[in-house]
Amino acid sequence: MTSQVEGKNLVIFFDKRVDTNNAAEVEAEINKFAAASPNLNLEFDAENLEYISSVGLRLLMKLRKRAKKNLVVRNVSNNVAEVFETSGFTKFLDVQKKLRQISVDGLQQIGRGSSGVVYRLDAENILKVYNQKWTLADVKTERENSQQAFLSGLDTAIAYDVVRVGENFGIVYEMLNAVTLDKIFIETPEKIVPYTKKLVAFIKKQHQIEYDGDSCIQRRIEISKKALKLNDETREIMAKILQSVPEYKNFCHCDLNLGNIVLQDGNFLLIDMGEICCGHPVFDISWIYFMYNIRRRVLQMMNKKSDFGPAVMPEIFWQTFAQEYFNTTDAATLAHFERELLPHGLINVLLATISRNIPPPAIEYYQGLLKQEWTKGIAPLDF
Repeated sequence: MTSQVEGKNLVIFFDKRVDTNNAAEVEAEINKFAAASPNLNLEFDAENLEYISSVGLRLLMKLRKRAKKNLVVRNVSNNVAEVFETSGFTKFLDVQKKLRQISVDGLQQIGRGSSGVVYRLDAENILKVYNQKWTLADVKTERENSQQAFLSGLDTAIAYDVVRVGENFGIVYEMLNAVTLDKIFIETPEKIVPYTKKLVAFIKKQHQIEYDGDSCIQRRIEISKKALKLNDETREIMAKILQSVPEYKNFCHCDLNLGNIVLQDGNFLLIDMGEICCGHPVFDISWIYFMYNIRRRVLQMMNKKSDFGPAVMPEIFWQTFAQEYFNTTDAATLAHFERELLPHGLINVLLATISRNIPPPAIEYYQGLLKQEWTKGIAPLDF
């Protein structure tokens, strides 16, 4: 047996059998793993489990009583699931059948974001395949967030199935004829300006919706404590900047980029809802500003090619977005708003060092730039 930590869960992986011959040994191994991580929730992975006897079932019931709540047993084969069902143990255990395995061979790629790749699965569905850093718990949270957002009235895709794609996990979204906005802009650059103007109206509509979720401010402060690639001074500056932002109860996507916005039958929809929370719109707009303005300049500085088509495309997109969002073409006014957005865009990318492969020179550059902005004085938000 082996174990691994996934978020707040300690996942223990069963071997092929749990029966009279090895039940005592299995229990001793489980207790050893649990003692080493006493503050984590216990969860079991039964992907390799071919047989479990009544002795094994009693062991799980014993562990369930000790935990005082239902235990998750995931990746259960149909044969083993039948044992749990006929014995009535599904009333006491959260038995989750093995995920459907899907191959992306031959599938059309319709978009790519920082967390994964989007494929056209069939005429009615798309498949988002997440990077290997995304655990099963992360992906399930993403699906639950998508479902909650949909029920809250947000314009988001319906997420209904978590699947395996090789060693990675994915979510199947029900969407007809959908394609990500970055792909549209790369293939038809003449649509950047008109579609961006419509996109601003769409985003403003989403930001007006009240959402009962975690505080964007508090979540960022907590994440900063886990960002080991950052220095203590940066974390302190981050906390002070974040605490200056007023608390809002409105929806924020918190990973708003063109790969996470799809167009379906002329309407925009959001996908990738794993980081949604409630807060000031600065948390979304600053990310767009960073992705399609600051990041473009950093890539040029590092002699790297933009992944959003020709270098002029992100510049056109951001200029159009900013003019439409702030309802002005005045250069001085736009520069004022960009100064407000810059520190928050830097905070976004520095927190992303936990999950994204950002090169050390870029991390040092962003930390230095954040300190420089803090020294000059952070402009209060007035939008």
